[in-house]
Amino acid sequence: MKTLDMELVVKYLLLTLALTSVQISHTESRLNEKRRDKTDRRHHFIKVMDNLCEIANRESKVHCYCESTEINAATRADCWVFNGGINESDPIWASFNSQQNLERLTFNIRSDGALTFIPLQVIKRLKRLQKLYIHYATLNKIEKRTFTNMTTIKEITLTNNKITELDLFSFTALPSLVNLTIKENKIIEIQRDVFVDLPSLKYLDLSFNNINMAHDECFEHLVILNELQLEANSLAVITRGTFRGLANLTRLDLRSNKLSMIGDLTFTELWNLNELLLDNNELKYLSERAFDGLALLEKLSMTGNQLQCINEGLLEGIRGLKLLDLRNNQLETFSLDTVKPVLENLKNTISVLYLSGNKFKCDCRLSWIKSLQNETKSETVRLALSGVTCTFAEQSNSHRELKANTKDVTLDKVEDVFEIGTNSNLLQQNYEESYEDNSAYKFDSTEKPVIDELILVDIPIESLPCPGETLLKNEDSLMLSSKGESYWLQSSSSRNNLNNAVTLAFIVLSKLYLNF
Repeated sequence: MKTLDMELVVKYLLLTLALTSVQISHTESRLNEKRRDKTDRRHHFIKVMDNLCEIANRESKVHCYCESTEINAATRADCWVFNGGINESDPIWASFNSQQNLERLTFNIRSDGALTFIPLQVIKRLKRLQKLYIHYATLNKIEKRTFTNMTTIKEITLTNNKITELDLFSFTALPSLVNLTIKENKIIEIQRDVFVDLPSLKYLDLSFNNINMAHDECFEHLVILNELQLEANSLAVITRGTFRGLANLTRLDLRSNKLSMIGDLTFTELWNLNELLLDNNELKYLSERAFDGLALLEKLSMTGNQLQCINEGLLEGIRGLKLLDLRNNQLETFSLDTVKPVLENLKNTISVLYLSGNKFKCDCRLSWIKSLQNETKSETVRLALSGVTCTFAEQSNSHRELKANTKDVTLDKVEDVFEIGTNSNLLQQNYEESYEDNSAYKFDSTEKPVIDELILVDIPIESLPCPGETLLKNEDSLMLSSKGESYWLQSSSSRNNLNNAVTLAFIVLSKLYLNF
């Protein structure tokens, strides 16, 4: 009996064990099947739907093109946003997880309002991202700390994004940032503390905005900045405080603003400045000490302004100047005393001096120009000075006097010379001026010559009258006291008329002789 009971117990135990094994095996099989199914579905999801570089859905609001389509193999992606209404929760942003090694990312927006925010949830997950470009979005305002704590980013470019405002600390704590471009937007004002803790920033481009106010010390944190672009804004006032902190700046572009004057020591904080561009402003006045402190300045361009005179001491503080561009102003003279601090520099082979397009009066204060043309080793200077023109204050009277007193048969040809005016190749020539192929220094070939202008270097130096000259060179000073003031004024006028007549006759006869 006992033996039978024992056998039954053993059988029961064996049956129980067998059932348990079957259940365990079945459970494990189901778990493994679930794992395989989950893995398969995950790989299928990544391959078909989540690969940023292979988005097949035509209705997707974002399409990206990469140099490699393998998962995590692309280093560059150019993305196009075609449809409007995309928001920060759109599933498309998850596809950027498939390319974690992107180093360069570009967003090109194809329609207004298609992208109204910066996709930071994507950008900040890309731990190797170095360059970010966003074009034609509708961003309006860069909020506080929008760009911060991105340790790998070296370049940010935001162009044509309708940005009107940069909040405080918009760009901060970006230790690797070297280039920052925010051009062709609608920014009105640059406040203090917008650019903070950017220890590597060397290039800042704020050109083609509507900036009319740059607060004092707004750039003070950019201690190693080399180049600042402020071209094509609406700045009417700049002060010494505007550029405080930019001790390492080498190039400052202020072209096409609304500056009408520059006061004392405006740029004195810019100890290392090498190039200053002030073209196409509304400059009428330059303080005598406007450029003091710019000991390393080599290039100064002020073409297309309204300058009528230059203070004699203006160039004293910039004796290292090698390029000076004063084209298309309203200068009536430019004396030797004014140019003297940089005159020797202008004789070097790489020097540049542009003076054409002004309203120079033909007098002895310009005689140094002809001497410089003969002495300089710079072909650019020599050619540019050949195009400088001037007018005699009483040229029309001299012409009539010359016509009345001349009975030579060449008189008709003399008349032709004056009547041809702007169409004459004898009295006016245009030259192509260039400096290292830089468009900022190229001669404007559309410049219209003024009627009756003469080529300055063609006029004999001894024929250039001196303003206010009342004495003949050999006149005894005692004789002066015996003549009344009206006599000397009349004599001076007569001599000036005679000098002008002789000069014009000399030029005309020379041209006729050459043609003959």
